[in-house]
Amino acid sequence: MTAGDARRLAVKSLIRINREGGYSNIVLDNVLSDNNHMSSLAPAERALLSRLVYGVTERLITLDYVIEKHSSIKLKKIHPVVLELLRLGCYQLLYMDKIPPRAAVNETVRVARELKQERATGFINAVLRTIQREKSSVFDDLHDDERGIAIRTSCPVELIEFWRKSYDSDMAVRLAQSINDVPPLTVRVNTLKTTCKDFEDALESLSIEYSRHPFLPGCYDILDATELKRLDKKSENCYYHQDAASQICLMALGPMPGERLADVCAAPGGKSLTAAMMMENEGEISAFDIYPNKCDALRRRASKMGVEIIRVAVRDGATKCPKEYLNKFDRVLCDVPCSGLGVIRRKPEIKYKPIGSFAGLPGLQYDILHQSSMMVRPGGVLQYSTCTLNPLENQQIASRFLAEHKEFSPRILPLKECFDALGQQPSYHITLFPPIHRTDGFFIAGFKKSR
Repeated sequence: MTAGDARRLAVKSLIRINREGGYSNIVLDNVLSDNNHMSSLAPAERALLSRLVYGVTERLITLDYVIEKHSSIKLKKIHPVVLELLRLGCYQLLYMDKIPPRAAVNETVRVARELKQERATGFINAVLRTIQREKSSVFDDLHDDERGIAIRTSCPVELIEFWRKSYDSDMAVRLAQSINDVPPLTVRVNTLKTTCKDFEDALESLSIEYSRHPFLPGCYDILDATELKRLDKKSENCYYHQDAASQICLMALGPMPGERLADVCAAPGGKSLTAAMMMENEGEISAFDIYPNKCDALRRRASKMGVEIIRVAVRDGATKCPKEYLNKFDRVLCDVPCSGLGVIRRKPEIKYKPIGSFAGLPGLQYDILHQSSMMVRPGGVLQYSTCTLNPLENQQIASRFLAEHKEFSPRILPLKECFDALGQQPSYHITLFPPIHRTDGFFIAGFKKSR
C-alpha cells in the first residue's frame, strides 16, 4: 500500500467516527488489525493513518472553521465523504509541516477519485489551494473570547464554560489548550518479572530515552513509543502501559502484602496488576467486571504477568452486594465508569459530546460506591476514583457519600507531592489536572470505615 491508501483508510475511519458515532481508538484498532491492511500497510503508513485519524478528530472544530471560511458551500450541504476529504487535506496543510503542501492537496484529490467523488475534485482542489495560500493569517480575526479559544483549541464552547464554572477561567483555558497535547507514554515495571535496574539497563543498552517519575517507584516516561518494540521478546511482560494518574491512584490506596483487596470495576486490569506488585504477590485481589469477555482477558493478562493473587469474577458493581463479600476486604477500589473528560488527549471525540449526555452517570457511580462500601471490613479503606474532570461525578459524589454513610470518615490521601503542585493542604480528595500534574485528568477520594 501507498501513503494514498493510508489517506483513503483515514477517510473511511473518520466517517465511522463522525457519522456513525464510533470511538477513534476502537475504529483505528479495527482497521489496523484487519488482516488485509496489516499485511499491506508498512509501519510508516500505519503511523500516517493513526496521525491523520487522531489529528483530524482532535482538530475538528478548527478544521471546520477554516474550511467554511474558504468554501462557497455551507458545511451542512457538503457531501459527507467530501467533507472528510477536506478535513484531511486541511489538517495536513495546517499541522503536518513535513508533508509538502502540493502533496497534501494532490493526494487528497487522488483519494477523492478513488472514493468515487470525481465531480467534487475541482471544489476540493480550489478550497485546499485557497487555504494553502492564506493559512498564515487564517486565525487573525479571532478574538480571545471563549469562541476564539474554542476555535484555536478545537474545544467546544460548552465544555470551556463548564470547566470555567467548575474550576476557574484560568484552569478552563489551560485545560482547553492541553487537550491536544500528546500524552506522555508512561509504563510501569513488572517487579514480579524484573527489577527497575534491569529494566533501565535494557533501555540504556538500546539507547532508548526515558525518564524516571519523580516520586512513583517503577514508573517511567518513554520518549518514543516505537522504541520499546526493540526490547527483546523476554522483556515484553516485564512492563506494562499505565498512566501516572492510575499509579498515583494505587499509591493513594496503599495496598500491603497479605491484605484482601477488591477492585470492583477492574477491566482492563491495570490497577489490579499494580496492586499485586505493591502487595508483592502476597494476599488476595478480587477483580470484578460486568463483562465476561473482559474478565477472560484480565485473567490471561494476569497470568502472563506472573500475578498469582488475582481472582477474577463477573459482577455488576451497582447491584446488591452478595453476602459472601460483606465486610470482607481490607481495601476496596471503586474506579467507576465515567464521562472520561480527563482522557480527551487519548480519546478526542469525547469532547464533542454534549455535557447533558453525562447526566445519568452520577446515579450509577453513587450506586456502585454505595454497594462497594458494604465490602469494607471495620477499620478498612474505601477509595473512589474517576478519570474525568466533572465535579458532578467527583466531589459531589464524595460529599454525598460521607453525608449518607456515617460509618465512614474522610481519609487523608498520602499524596503530598500532588497537593503541593496545587498549592493545597492534603485532603481526603484531589483532582489531578493534565497541565499541572502531567497526568491524565483524574479524581481520587478516600474514606475509612470506623471500627
